[in-house]
Amino acid sequence: MEVAKGDWLGYQTVFYHEKTGVFGQNINAVIDYSNLEIDSEGLAAYLDFGYSVFGHTPVKHVKFLLPNQKLISRDGKLSIQHDQDPVVHLIGGRSKEEDVLGLLHADVNKWANSFQGDILIPTSGGFDSRLMNVLIDDKSRIHAYTYGTSYNQGKSRESVYAGLLSQRLETQWNRVPLGKFNVYMAEWYDQYGPAVGATGTYHIEFYKKIQEIEAGNKLHLLSGIIGDAWAGAVHVPPIENVSNYRTLGYTHGMSADSKLAMNVDYTAIVAPIFDRQKEQLRDPDYRIITAMRTKMMMLQYLIGVPSSMGYPGYSPFLNQEVAIAMLNLPAERKANRLWQRDFFLQKNILFEQEKHNYTYQNSLNYYALLHEDLQPLDVMILREVINPKYLAWINQKIEQIDTKQRIFQTFMHMPKVKGILKLLGAKNELLQAYFAYITIKPIETLLKKRNGSIAKS
Repeated sequence: MEVAKGDWLGYQTVFYHEKTGVFGQNINAVIDYSNLEIDSEGLAAYLDFGYSVFGHTPVKHVKFLLPNQKLISRDGKLSIQHDQDPVVHLIGGRSKEEDVLGLLHADVNKWANSFQGDILIPTSGGFDSRLMNVLIDDKSRIHAYTYGTSYNQGKSRESVYAGLLSQRLETQWNRVPLGKFNVYMAEWYDQYGPAVGATGTYHIEFYKKIQEIEAGNKLHLLSGIIGDAWAGAVHVPPIENVSNYRTLGYTHGMSADSKLAMNVDYTAIVAPIFDRQKEQLRDPDYRIITAMRTKMMMLQYLIGVPSSMGYPGYSPFLNQEVAIAMLNLPAERKANRLWQRDFFLQKNILFEQEKHNYTYQNSLNYYALLHEDLQPLDVMILREVINPKYLAWINQKIEQIDTKQRIFQTFMHMPKVKGILKLLGAKNELLQAYFAYITIKPIETLLKKRNGSIAKS
């Protein structure tokens, strides 16, 4: 009997325990803490990506359904059934821009008309959230919120563009200052356990501050999550072997280093997945879909966090019909997202063609490090699975932000200077250590919960 099915994109992941038969969307409810064992391959992959991948988690026997997989229960035992991927026969068609925009408009407003009340749109000023604001028919329902990523968060491009968008669409808009979000790691673990590194705690701070502003107002959230992938902004190089496949879903340094941490080869858990898909991966659009499927374990927090805080979320870009229609637009119109640029130009909101004073600077994580004292990783408990020298290096980096380090960080957070420093071989070891820290911290919590559970039994 089928008891669960993987979403076409991997959204709202289903976890299951091979031995106990327990399954659900919260990994913590699936883990048997009293009998917990570490999956060394699953942990190594998790460290490199910053989240669980390839159907494995850091916990032995706790796995998750990949897209187009079904969980079958027979006589109390679980097994996996692989279904054919329907998108293989859908990509490669031909869509028209007016039809895609019409589909998006209809989808978004059908959702908006399914409930009463206001609509919360996290608005970065980028193309995806910009499009969500434009497509909502009743602009009076929109409550747009933005956070900046620079030292002066009001001068961040996100803030400047979002403010301009609100002025021209005449919507309600607020910018929320951030800077103390690492304190929410325990709350993050409650929702994501050891499945996703604590990379999205800033969203907990973001929505907590929105709750204070809204004072009990019940809003529904509209997200632009992964719209850029289907629109033409994402390109995935050819995937010709298992090593190439392992690069899908990398998070640009927002992770740890498995070689330094434990030096375990996890090719064996990647190879079967690559073998099933290697023919389809010749198609560039299928590679984009596969990359988004891989990253969805992490990216879904963009909707999951606000939903858990009382703002149920939706995105049209999670809709298979919408995604395929966008992918099937002419390649020349997807290049540089020309089809969206022309649409925004018609609406007088193509800010990229105007002159505005803003900064590209992204210093939010460093800013938080300056204003929070992180508790060092517990080397004594983590040495069971992670090299103590690597843990000591992480702790040393995050604990010693001296004058020399502050000067270096000032230069590394100047976009133009940063590029020159990188060419000269400079590495931002402080942020490397920080990203490793927030990736490993959930594993520390996992082991502590295991020890606590054993002590009670």
